[in-house]
Amino acid sequence: MRLPRVPGWLRIVMGLVAVSAMAAGCGEAERRVSGTPEPEHAREVARTPYAVTCGDLARQPQHPESQKLVIRAEFALAREPVLRKRVAEMTLNRAGRSVYYALTEICKGRDPAFTPARLAVEAVRRGEYLVQPRPEAWNRP
Repeated sequence: MRLPRVPGWLRIVMGLVAVSAMAAGCGEAERRVSGTPEPEHAREVARTPYAVTCGDLARQPQHPESQKLVIRAEFALAREPVLRKRVAEMTLNRAGRSVYYALTEICKGRDPAFTPARLAVEAVRRGEYLVQPRPEAWNRP
């Protein structure tokens, strides 16, 4: 079976389309999706949750990776020794949510580069920004 003859100009156009398609895929792994944290910053926050920024909190709705970065940081901060007493009183989950609440409140009106974690942890330690259980939680058997 013989293939149909393709005019020279059409071969050139098809070749350019193929090369363009391949070039578009190059470097895809290096490109960040809007809303994702910078890889180096994400590693820094994983090492030191105090490095979380107001910008990290603001980007959460845009991408799940930003959400994960903030969630990991808030619970790492809740495990800080200064909050042991608070965790014992509230549970780790409520202490972590309280840290998140404090982070978001402290970030209001601040520069995206501001690091609110130290203020948030101290506020939770003092009893500010505490997340209370829902009233219906007390009615469960």
